[in-house]
Amino acid sequence: MSNNTETEKSSLCTAGLVLGIIGVCTSFIPIINNVSFFLGILAIIFGLVSIKKASKGKMIATIILGIIAIVVTLSAQKSLSDSLDTLSNDINTATGGSTEEVLANCADVVLGDFQVTEAEYGLTETKMVVKVTNKTNETKSFSIQVEAVDSNGSRINQDYIYANNLTAGQSQEFEIFKFVPEDKLEAMKNATFKIVEASMY
Repeated sequence: MSNNTETEKSSLCTAGLVLGIIGVCTSFIPIINNVSFFLGILAIIFGLVSIKKASKGKMIATIILGIIAIVVTLSAQKSLSDSLDTLSNDINTATGGSTEEVLANCADVVLGDFQVTEAEYGLTETKMVVKVTNKTNETKSFSIQVEAVDSNGSRINQDYIYANNLTAGQSQEFEIFKFVPEDKLEAMKNATFKIVEASMY
């Protein structure tokens, strides 16, 4: 009876050793390493159950392999999660999903006054000068949408700024709202201007 118990525990240790090896080998593979985590736990359990009956070296190796499988799995999953978070943030920043963050940390955008001047031949010229400064430590490009709204918050007009390849700390001025339809001119003079979207790439 005792020999059978020892054989069973030795077999458990061997099984745990195999599970530990498989767990370590698959712990680097995303998604599959979810199984590796449980294989590592089983390896440790099998190693502890056979602690008195199996070969000491095999038992220690089983437990160590189980621990390694668990640690590597958790580390790999954290690394993948961090990478996905970074990718998600980059996508949001590039598609305007992080406008507040871009304006707070990456770009300083100063909206000038909306100017209306009489040109030759009775024509009217309009413009707004916008200064964009890259506040990051790297060369970046920015896309900024500026909207003119009336007192009710309804959109009158909109325009875009494309600041390409601004080096760290560089500022550049842009002119927008240069082509305003005649029927919107009076409304534009009394409009409120605001940045509705800013993206960085």
